[in-house]
Amino acid sequence: MDGMNIKCDFNKDVLPKIKELATDTIKAVSRKMDPNRRHSSFEIFGYDFMIDEEMKPWLIEVNTNPCLELSSPYLARLIPAMLENSIKIAVDPMFPPPPIPNSKKHQIPDAMDNKYELVFNERDDAAELKNLPIDDIMHGIIEEEELEDEGSEDEDDGGDNQ
Repeated sequence: MDGMNIKCDFNKDVLPKIKELATDTIKAVSRKMDPNRRHSSFEIFGYDFMIDEEMKPWLIEVNTNPCLELSSPYLARLIPAMLENSIKIAVDPMFPPPPIPNSKKHQIPDAMDNKYELVFNERDDAAELKNLPIDDIMHGIIEEEELEDEGSEDEDDGGDNQ
């Protein structure tokens, strides 16, 4: 954070807090996510954070349908790599790609060369959460808000469907 004269090592001071917030969100909803325990499925979530003047990260929202628009040079590199790594982790173990000849291996990125880090493992971490009550009241509130959002989107369309 050189331009603002702030002494901070992002990877050491901020990133661990962001990972902790992400982990806490997954723990908070782990018993509600995929309640039917569908196998062979995965989701990509979009996390929005803000960092205050003290370099403390704040979780703004978690999106279940994150924007994947390649609207800047950085996102044009980041999003395709994220999607590629997601497929390598979630799909390739079930449908392995064909063997790559040694002469071509230098042209294909290594599957282990991704930036994903496991922050929650249901088999290991969910055991401590099993005794927590499932908050059906909160579930009802969320459903109510979603219905309200759908209603406001219909109104935003102008209502000129005659």
